[in-house]
Amino acid sequence: MKKVFVRFGLMLFANTAAIISVFAQTSTPVDSLKELQLEEVVVTGTRSERTLGALPMPVTLLKADLIKSMGSVRLNDVLTEQTGIVIVPQINGQGSGIQLQGLDPAYTLILVDSEPIIGRYTGTLELSRLAVGNIKQVEIIKGPSSSLYGSDALAGVINIITERPSSNQGNLNVRYGTNNTLDLNASGSLIGKNVGVYLFGNRYSTDGYDLSPENFGKTVSPFRNFTLGTKVTYRLGSRTDFSVGGRYFDEKQDLNFDVLSNGISTRTYGEGKVLDWNLNPVITHRFSNKLKGTGRFYTTEYSTNTFLKKQSNDSLTYRDNFRQAFTRYEAMGEYFFNEKHIVTLGAGHIQEAVSTSRYNDQLERLQQTDYVFAQHEWTPYQPLVMIAGVRYDRNSIYGDQLSPKFSMRFELNKKISFRGSIGVGFKAPDFRQLYFNFNNQAGGGYSVLGTEVIKDKLGEFQAQGLIQSYLFDPSLLGKLKAESSVAINIGGRAEVLPKLSLDYNFFRNEVDNLIETQLVAINTSGQSIYSFRNIQRALMQGIEADLSYPINSFFSVSLGYQLLFAKDRDVSEAVDRGLVFWRDPNTLVTQRLKPSEYFGLYNRSRHTGNFKIFYRNNETGLDATLRVVYRGKFGLGGINGNIQGETIAPSDRNSNGVLDDYDQFVNGYALINTAIAKSVKSFRFQVGIDNLFDYTDPVNIPNLPGRLIYLSAGYTFKNHSSKNQ
Repeated sequence: MKKVFVRFGLMLFANTAAIISVFAQTSTPVDSLKELQLEEVVVTGTRSERTLGALPMPVTLLKADLIKSMGSVRLNDVLTEQTGIVIVPQINGQGSGIQLQGLDPAYTLILVDSEPIIGRYTGTLELSRLAVGNIKQVEIIKGPSSSLYGSDALAGVINIITERPSSNQGNLNVRYGTNNTLDLNASGSLIGKNVGVYLFGNRYSTDGYDLSPENFGKTVSPFRNFTLGTKVTYRLGSRTDFSVGGRYFDEKQDLNFDVLSNGISTRTYGEGKVLDWNLNPVITHRFSNKLKGTGRFYTTEYSTNTFLKKQSNDSLTYRDNFRQAFTRYEAMGEYFFNEKHIVTLGAGHIQEAVSTSRYNDQLERLQQTDYVFAQHEWTPYQPLVMIAGVRYDRNSIYGDQLSPKFSMRFELNKKISFRGSIGVGFKAPDFRQLYFNFNNQAGGGYSVLGTEVIKDKLGEFQAQGLIQSYLFDPSLLGKLKAESSVAINIGGRAEVLPKLSLDYNFFRNEVDNLIETQLVAINTSGQSIYSFRNIQRALMQGIEADLSYPINSFFSVSLGYQLLFAKDRDVSEAVDRGLVFWRDPNTLVTQRLKPSEYFGLYNRSRHTGNFKIFYRNNETGLDATLRVVYRGKFGLGGINGNIQGETIAPSDRNSNGVLDDYDQFVNGYALINTAIAKSVKSFRFQVGIDNLFDYTDPVNIPNLPGRLIYLSAGYTFKNHSSKNQ
């Protein structure tokens, strides 16, 4: 399959060059580059403005009005209610990430205005860093998008489009709720003849929450953060537009932990700090009515610093710091030959640097990536749209990667359309997997060594007599390869009954060279030493569907569901050959595991879904929502450490290393969220309850804080005499 994609990519480049040479000679004066002024326009699927209905890949669009009706204030609150998305906790409950179509958080690329958010120092991007007060819309592309965005887009892309200056207006909003949680928003924009300025500020603070009051400390400690954002637009001429966006985020968290190390419990206190900023100037020039060029520069930096001291004597017991810098230069051109052919070409350069105490030094690790990409959109005739794209990346550490993709959409009639896409995605090994030299005394005592340092470190430990036993041959830990996937998405949209719409998608994602943690050795203190290796071949496949029905001009309902089968292909083959057994923990009888008894990968639910009711009456200014989010049972695995003094029990009760029907599962659960709002002239008041029935699971699901009640008030002021520029 991959050889076919390689040939496809080379052919695409050749065909693109041939098409340009033929069509560039035409001089038909068609102004194809005028801005789209349609309702639902997205940019993520093609990196340019396209109408949502014309895209041949699975896209979910969340607009600002919907986010406001939900009462959400952080990005994770918004995403957790979407079909095919599950918010999963990090170890020790410190934040949460997104699982898309069964793939872990590390495989979904998170963008703000088409530029990546960095800071995955534990492998997961903390979504609560992102406030939603300045969001215009959120675009979710499912399926690999490495043909346009490169690494980390193996599962899909989530692009947060922020507001631009469009009129003279301002907005103030305050929300207060459970756990002394306070969210303050202020935004405003000013426009002139050729210039526009948008400013946004947010302050968020909370006392955290405690799901295990019998233990010292809180499940999530108190923290407060600030977000400042700006976007300035300037029209340099009739053909040239310039904009510059920026974001600044600062957070401080007060920590109190009961640290367990070598069986000894120690009470500690400390703090954690996070700093995150970026700057993004963009210039667009229309060379003619057919050719548009865009130049982008993006620079960003993320840093975090954490320390813990013993309460008994104020001595330092733990310190952890991390800094990541990312810079990208990119040039892109679009050529509109005619209404049937659009070609996009681009190239760029990325520089990335990381330094952290987890490498046992403060030396910077560097890597560079050069890339080119091409895309051809072809409309042979009006109901059929086809998009073919390919990207080539050359990285200074992991080498070369070619990522092609092909998508198509066919509109049978106004009520029925079909779409399909097939593509290759990849994820490069991160600095953590390459250079870690980290000993975690705070989490029960274990070491993690990256593949670039483990052989030298094990040699040192061996010479010092610190290795008790080897559990894996370290000579088999070679150079890590980029993880890759081949994914197919086939679906469409149909009007099943008058006004009743069905969006459906069948997906299959085969992942090779999946990087997983490997237990290598035990030291003389009984602590485990871990590293990483390419081993697992995973398969994620299933169905997702969304039904929507506008009951009348006031009420609308929707129903979403995902069926997911997530399995290790090597384990599945071993089970099929009768090579996997399970042992009854009560009778101690050993039996062969049947294929139907193999559940799949850990931390995935087979069934997830949502049900939503929306009400809006513009005349009375009332709007209300009732949303139900369901997650089915799942097994826990790959867990180190503890949460607030509680030991996390893995699901593998019969110790066969496989999640099967005889293991311990985390129970499925449903959350009910509701909100009601009233608008009076320029004021808006809202009251809401998340997790209405106060469902919690302190050890297994620490990112569920229990019932949250909130009140909010907002005021919007506009200069009605101003006009959009």
